[in-house]
Amino acid sequence: MSLKDLLPVGTYEKLSKEVGHHSLTDKHLIACPICGKKTVYSQANKYRPFCSLRCKYIDLGAWANNERSISDEIGKDDDA
Repeated sequence: MSLKDLLPVGTYEKLSKEVGHHSLTDKHLIACPICGKKTVYSQANKYRPFCSLRCKYIDLGAWANNERSISDEIGKDDDA
């Protein structure tokens, strides 16, 4: 299966223009942090780094439910 087959219709052509003379390859693909599906990390993917709006909302919901947080360890040395 080629990269063109993995992308929505028209996306491959749009991305090819974005990367210019460089060839569009699998190195432009990343795994969605939620479902693991291969997705393009590019400005053409409006949900990046996620593969879809669904995965983006799942991540947002996790933050809203305090399932994710930023460590308190950041900045502890600043108070000293």
